[in-house]
Amino acid sequence: MLRTRNLTPPAVSDRKVQRWNVLLLFAILAAACAPGPATAQVDDRPRGFYLGIAFVGSSLHIDDEGESAFFVKDDGGGVLLRTGYSFNRVFSLELSLGAANHETSVQAIDANLGLVQLCLHYRFLPGHAFRPYIKGGLGGYGIELDDNNASFRIEGAGVPFGAGFDYFFSRHFSLGVDLTLNVIEYETITVDLGSATAGFDIDEEGALTSLGLGLTYYF
Repeated sequence: MLRTRNLTPPAVSDRKVQRWNVLLLFAILAAACAPGPATAQVDDRPRGFYLGIAFVGSSLHIDDEGESAFFVKDDGGGVLLRTGYSFNRVFSLELSLGAANHETSVQAIDANLGLVQLCLHYRFLPGHAFRPYIKGGLGGYGIELDDNNASFRIEGAGVPFGAGFDYFFSRHFSLGVDLTLNVIEYETITVDLGSATAGFDIDEEGALTSLGLGLTYYF
């Protein structure tokens, strides 16, 4: 069975990363609650669809009771595609599909992370160019590893929540920053040996933190 580094309790460096992530999240929330003047380019669409792409840096944490020479490295990067519908100037529902690559302790093997998230967004400062938001929802997650002899896939469900902002530099385009924390419960592992495939139930806790910079088009 795939083993990962023991992250319980976290190392000092992991605690520092998590502390900065929480501080950044609170900073975004503080900006969301602060009043600000309207600017020339404003978000003035009451409802409609939008489509975007974001480049993300991800930090992956998997708890494990044991120690192993093989482990998945925490830091990685990838791409997130997002589409959503704004019901009004405050609430929107967004579907995100993402993929990220993480190196492992074995140079020839990479871990490929895939995710799907459905989140409800609450946006502040309607009618302004600067639109902070908070969000929460549900997600599905998978980590796949391949070598020449076998492939492994770990899957589970989780809860994403976070905050961010979009800056509307025109009526149809915005640039945004998004910080998302994901609490994950991995439930199954599938082993494919080429000639045979086997699945097992597991109970593994994990977390994923992602910070993205994206461009969004509003129809």
